[in-house]
Amino acid sequence: MTIENTERVMHAYHDAWERGDQEAGMSFYADDLVVYMGGNGPLAGVYNSREDFNTNWIGRVGQYTDTWDVVGNDTLLVGADGVLLLVRERWARGDRSVTTERLGFYRVSGDKIVECRFADMNQPDVEAFFGDLTGND
Repeated sequence: MTIENTERVMHAYHDAWERGDQEAGMSFYADDLVVYMGGNGPLAGVYNSREDFNTNWIGRVGQYTDTWDVVGNDTLLVGADGVLLLVRERWARGDRSVTTERLGFYRVSGDKIVECRFADMNQPDVEAFFGDLTGND
């Protein structure tokens, strides 16, 4: 892969999320995607496919929150097979909300994201916001 391809894929991916088009954003994930979500909260762990991540992380967050906004990102490092970004996200539910800066490493192969590793810079706040999330939310 080239740095230009990695940048192109990541720009298109984050453009989709920033305009609120989750379906387009999720289309960038490879079928065998592996996602590592940091922390100890109800959303932490390893997700072992696009379907697993879409259902058990994105789907649960989408059902639990009233609003979910991706409000920008900064490229920290970029290489031919991956990129390190700082992504800003905001979630709200009722009168509660949390905004985070999430450090994310994305590994790209071809036109697909094959691996992600995430850690929130304010992990305790994010975990407190999602603290009462259950498998049924």
